[in-house]
Amino acid sequence: MDFKEELKKVPERPGVYLMHDADDRIIYVGKAVVLRNRLRSYFNATPHNERITRMIEKIDRFEYIVTDSEYEALLLECNLIKRHRPKYNVMLKDDKSYPYIRVSVNEDFPAASMAHRRVNDGAKYFGPYYLNYTVKSTLDTLSKIFPMRHCRRKIQPEKPERVCLNYHLGLCPGPCAGYISKEDYAVNVNAVCDFLSGKSGEVIKELRGRMLAASENLEFEKAAELRDRIKSLETVSEKQKIMFSGSESFDVLAAFRNETDAAVQVFHNNGGNVAGRDCYILEGAGDTDMAEIYATFIAQYYDGNMAVPGKIYVADEIDARDNELLAEYLSAAAGRRVTLMTPLRGEKKNLARMARDNAEIALDNYEKTKRRESGENLELLKKLAAVCGLRGIPVRIEAFDISNLGDSEIDGSMVVFEEGTPRKSDYRHFRIRTLAARSDVGSMREMLERRYRRLVAGDRGFEKAPDLILMDGGITQIHEAEKVLGELGLEIPVFGMVKDDRHRSRGIMSTEGREFRLTEDPEIWRFITDVQNETHRFAIEYNRKLTEKRYRKSPLDDIKGIGDKRKVALLRRFGSLKAIREAEIEEIAAVDGIGNKTAGVIKVALAKETSGG
Repeated sequence: MDFKEELKKVPERPGVYLMHDADDRIIYVGKAVVLRNRLRSYFNATPHNERITRMIEKIDRFEYIVTDSEYEALLLECNLIKRHRPKYNVMLKDDKSYPYIRVSVNEDFPAASMAHRRVNDGAKYFGPYYLNYTVKSTLDTLSKIFPMRHCRRKIQPEKPERVCLNYHLGLCPGPCAGYISKEDYAVNVNAVCDFLSGKSGEVIKELRGRMLAASENLEFEKAAELRDRIKSLETVSEKQKIMFSGSESFDVLAAFRNETDAAVQVFHNNGGNVAGRDCYILEGAGDTDMAEIYATFIAQYYDGNMAVPGKIYVADEIDARDNELLAEYLSAAAGRRVTLMTPLRGEKKNLARMARDNAEIALDNYEKTKRRESGENLELLKKLAAVCGLRGIPVRIEAFDISNLGDSEIDGSMVVFEEGTPRKSDYRHFRIRTLAARSDVGSMREMLERRYRRLVAGDRGFEKAPDLILMDGGITQIHEAEKVLGELGLEIPVFGMVKDDRHRSRGIMSTEGREFRLTEDPEIWRFITDVQNETHRFAIEYNRKLTEKRYRKSPLDDIKGIGDKRKVALLRRFGSLKAIREAEIEEIAAVDGIGNKTAGVIKVALAKETSGG
């Protein structure tokens, strides 16, 4: 396709565009207020994020569908994304690691059970919950308060069967034997559903009324049974719900993203209680604009699969036009007015913050466990071996980084990954001893010499040899590592972990300077990012401890007008007390917050301290 010529034909109308690759697969679907302007932006010098840049490289042709309005374009975009699931669109991936409670209300005599995914089968689903134990304990408690069947029998009241042990234990009312009518059984089912929907207060109130009535009728045994039910319900209710003032129902959404992926957490608030939550992972959306993440998520999430509340609170601001379009779209789906807003203060702001914390935790857990499941770690390491041209799988990987504060407090860190997961017991710190001035290459040489000399010597705790060494840096650090290993007679593959201008993991570099772009394979990208971040975190953490120890007591503390902020600024600028003493007054005065007068006071005070005066 001649893109330049084809772009001239595109109308200045709203609509949807579809990008095709060389195999004629649809790889991206988007909407636009003005199709011509939007499509042109892909083929000129307009900067894009990594995901879109990779998509543009794959475009072989495009097509478009004109609509009468941007709203119609939004509807069409949603339908086409669901139908084609294009590779480069942000897609929802359900976090299925949490269980639900399923009530089979589509049956005459429903049962309550645990389910690990929600499907459109006519049943009601509540949750998800964080632990299987929470579901089991909740079901056990509810079965004692509102007995329901636990079996999978086909209930036929006209053909009664023999009851099981649960009936004799009081955990089932015996519908299989015809001991309870469909109407009476439905009372328990409705009570269970109300409780799980967050209406525990109404259920307890109804039970309390029945208890008082039983007591007034001198049915003390029944009243005592209802009293025990109420206590049990109050206990399990307190364990599960988060209370808020008011009785409105709404959803709260919050997104969190890292360098590679994103997660969106949804809290469902029903009548003042957080009655459930959903968490979705958006793979490869780490470099996507946050407003786009929200807009994409909301359009897909509420598209016919979820009851739409009247209010949706979003943790971050959405573009005003997108907000208007989404509100119109959701209002049409719900058959009533739906509003989207960002909470600025109060309970809903706190709930949005909590949702974001949960999104961060969910994303972290997802990425930690993803490679462990179904042997994915092994497959990942096989792919990494192929990329690096290794003879075998890098079961043990050692990664190194340097951290310093000017010319002082220089330290190095070594982190270890075995079978794709951190092995923290083998982490090591190296405080650099031989250098008086900052030198990343010199510091790296000292650290590597000390580590691998101990390997050669067979020292305890250092006797394991890695299959792969990763340096936090480029070709210079790689070559220095090669020299050290050569001097010690070791042959271990070395690669560098390179960052981009935004300080994000960009690629891994070989000794020949060949770079593998991590964005080509999200799995390797995610893993190398984890290694690089962990190496950096471990180095910074130790450096911070050394720095705090150094700053804790200093002759600067005794100088009037020098507080912690100025002390840190001075030491960051000069690196040591000795360097401050030797500096000219003009150099000291140039430090932020000091000035000529204070610089003179500092010079006099340090001179006295040196002479003992």
